[in-house]
Amino acid sequence: MPRIQLAYPKIPGSKNYPSGRCIAFEKYDGTNLHWVWEFELGWYGFDSARSQVLNLLSTQAAIAIENAKLYSKLRKSESQMDQFLEAVPIGIGVVDTLGRPCYANQQAIQLLGKGITPGATPEQLAEIYQLYLAGTEQPYPIENLPVMRALKGDRTRIDDLEIRQNNAIVPVEGWGTPVFDEQGNVIYAIAAFQDITERKQAEQLLANYNRTLEQQVAERTAALQKSEAELREREQELRLITDALPACICYIDTDRRYRFANRTYEEWFRRSRDEIVGKQVREVMSEASYQIIEPYMNRALAGEIITYEAEVSFPLGKKYIAVTSIPDFDLNAQVRGYYGLITDISEQRNAALLERKRAEEASILEERNRMAREIHDTLAQAFTSIIVHLDAASQRITLDPDAAQSHLKTGRILARSGLADARRSVEALRPQILEEGDLYSALNRLAAQMFSHTSVQVICQAIGEPYPLAKEVETNLFRIGQEALTNAFKYANASEICVELRYERCLRRATPTQLVLHIKDNGKGFEGSSLSVGRGFGLLGMTERAQRIGAELTIQSHLGQGTEIIVRVETL
Repeated sequence: MPRIQLAYPKIPGSKNYPSGRCIAFEKYDGTNLHWVWEFELGWYGFDSARSQVLNLLSTQAAIAIENAKLYSKLRKSESQMDQFLEAVPIGIGVVDTLGRPCYANQQAIQLLGKGITPGATPEQLAEIYQLYLAGTEQPYPIENLPVMRALKGDRTRIDDLEIRQNNAIVPVEGWGTPVFDEQGNVIYAIAAFQDITERKQAEQLLANYNRTLEQQVAERTAALQKSEAELREREQELRLITDALPACICYIDTDRRYRFANRTYEEWFRRSRDEIVGKQVREVMSEASYQIIEPYMNRALAGEIITYEAEVSFPLGKKYIAVTSIPDFDLNAQVRGYYGLITDISEQRNAALLERKRAEEASILEERNRMAREIHDTLAQAFTSIIVHLDAASQRITLDPDAAQSHLKTGRILARSGLADARRSVEALRPQILEEGDLYSALNRLAAQMFSHTSVQVICQAIGEPYPLAKEVETNLFRIGQEALTNAFKYANASEICVELRYERCLRRATPTQLVLHIKDNGKGFEGSSLSVGRGFGLLGMTERAQRIGAELTIQSHLGQGTEIIVRVETL
């Protein structure tokens, strides 16, 4: 605690002190306060009045000590404020109520190029510190300076000020803030400003980049417009080409909606393009036709290239069509639709059926002629000889019994020979294709010949080790397989047919036990009540042939699920 050091001595041997008053503060050395006192002459006793005077003096001394402490703190605070203002990376300047500069930190002096000019008036500031309106040779208007506007009580910000130092131009951003007293009057104005050269450079770079970008956008927009015009022109050319083709061309998306259809498509379905594009496939074609093509459409939308043939109903009648569906993939290898190409092959199919029918008729005629020649050369001659010998025997039976017996014996021999020839002729009815190989190879060759000019995929396979079969069993199994393939060709509209021969053996003795013929297609199938006459006779013929060789025949079929024929025959 500081103590008071009085400037007068105590009179030795006296109990009294001189009366006086403090007239000045001399100094404070950090520990003691040094005062200058004025004393009156005379000595007084230490009574109550003098005690009050001393108490008063003590109180004044305590107040002086507190004031000294506050003064010390203020000086310390001012020192810290000075350090703070010098440390901030922006310029700080202060003007009084008349607009005259009274403070500037080092950053402000560095930016302005000089310190405070004593006695400078506001009108001289622009010239003294070379303040210009950015991008011009015009001195900055004094009334617009933030520090001047702050003297009016406004808080403002500018970034259009330049400070010019020699040949250097420093763009500046500035703020003005008023300082008020307790009565609300402006007593100072503070200006803060900083060098924004880097920001201006960045803004300039950004502006240049924006101009370049705008130019590039304009160029690309022009190129895009040109490309779109060329695309529209090519699309028009493509439209003209596709409209001229005698085939249906379409594009169907993953929602099963048409996105493109050519003129042939419009003609086949008797609808305008506006009535097709945007509509779902199910809305354009009949339900029966949709049921036929839906499985293939699903496969195309799953990413598979599909080619198939089918008979489909159109408003103007049925057509036998060949369809190719090609998936369309996006950049992520996801299917977004498929292209469809549909051609009418009704005439080709009818021509092929007619040609096959003619070939069959020619084969039948040739077979009939062969049988006629065979009968003429064998049975007819044998029967003629038998009749001759029987007539001769009947004429001599009473006159020459021995001769009659001889004629009867010869007739009997001729009858046996004729029977043998008849049996050989029946055996000659066995298909030629079976004479050239076994049952598996015969069915494989038959399927290849029958479906050679179609898109139907036929898979033939033999399971187990093949073994020889009785000719009657082999012939009837071949005829059953032939009938099943013919039905699939004519009625099923299948894209895949599987023919399987399974040779089974006894595990212990390795002897043949059972043969299974399995034929399956993925066509449209049928119900038992919907059998056509031709198919009904064909299935009846298969049943009779199976009974003839003691085989078990199973026929399974449902609409839209294909047909399956299984023949099991014991081979022991």
